[in-house]
Amino acid sequence: MTEPLSLKNLNNIFRTSKRDPSRIVNREGTKMEFKESYNHGNMAQYFKTMAAFANNSGGHIIFGVGDNPRRLVGLKDKSLAQFEGLKVEDLTKYLFDYFSPEIKWEHRTFEYHDMSFGVIYVHELLRKPCICKKHYDANNNKYSLKEGDIYYRYGGRSERIHYEELMAIIEKARRDEEKQWLEFMKKAARIGVEGAALLDLNTGQLSGNSGSVFIDRDLLDKISFIQEGKIVEEDGSPAFRIIGDVTPISPGKIIVKESTKTVVRAIEPSDIIRAFLQNLTVDEPLEYVKIICSALSANYPIYFFLQQANATIQDALSLVDGTTSRSNAKRKLIERLKGKIICQTRMPRLTTISAKQKVEYYHHWITETMPEIIENINCTKPLRGGLGFVIAQLTPLF
Repeated sequence: MTEPLSLKNLNNIFRTSKRDPSRIVNREGTKMEFKESYNHGNMAQYFKTMAAFANNSGGHIIFGVGDNPRRLVGLKDKSLAQFEGLKVEDLTKYLFDYFSPEIKWEHRTFEYHDMSFGVIYVHELLRKPCICKKHYDANNNKYSLKEGDIYYRYGGRSERIHYEELMAIIEKARRDEEKQWLEFMKKAARIGVEGAALLDLNTGQLSGNSGSVFIDRDLLDKISFIQEGKIVEEDGSPAFRIIGDVTPISPGKIIVKESTKTVVRAIEPSDIIRAFLQNLTVDEPLEYVKIICSALSANYPIYFFLQQANATIQDALSLVDGTTSRSNAKRKLIERLKGKIICQTRMPRLTTISAKQKVEYYHHWITETMPEIIENINCTKPLRGGLGFVIAQLTPLF
């Protein structure tokens, strides 16, 4: 399952029109809402949308996209600074002040077309519905909250839930509980009464016959152990009260690695060429291959990225074949990978600025005098203009 804030997913969300690269293709719907700016002071405006997403199937709030028309405008300095300074614990607390059960969410800054965007993803609640706990009167009644209301996402709107959707949530909760009880009874029967114990998650009391309890290593580093009768200072860490002794299974230090990034940058055609010319090691080389599938040309340095990913030609063919793309580049890329020789095109003889740039790049290349900093590297039409054209003609099978 694709992570909601992964580069792959965000690239799909930020797909733009080929005729107008500043206009985003996706529309607002049950899983998407656009905001032109971000403001801490307007946080309550976002709460209704977040609750509505949580009660449906989750969704993204994108900051930095105009609503009508849907154009990429990016966050201005002030809005960007506020979004990047967003404190997870504070927003989570405010959300819980107004809604229960707790809404799970995450956020990230996304860089695309030399602009920065804020993205909040709200996860679908496992235990629905999420209910408003108290009133909030906004200047615009559209964003006001009412105690006892349940909000749901309908198309591009967040509003009070209708009877049919509420009954569906209640019925699903009943079926899920029955399924959980059935799974629980199957496990209990398999273990047997003598080998089973019950952990009350409300009181923390474990009851059953004597035996050993194993704690997951990832959880172990987050728990403070105290002996019964001793006092532990409140430092924010969860406490686990022990009656008896704790015997470690295996000694050693547990290292918790940070696996999330607060900022992710979209891959542009210019990034593909720049990485190749500067021999850069990239984080996700196969994502670059996927971008080539949707480009206006198949003549990009695909093997450069396949080598970084330690991928075989067969791996590449499977990857390209499984990538959704309407571009003709995908078909030509498959032909390249299967060994078809791409015909070269002669350098232009026109006197236009673009033609002169191609010739200039060509002479730099063959004389090995390519400058370290290359201007106008962005090549939205690689076969018709820009540095991508030159690279394609010089080394079509790299």
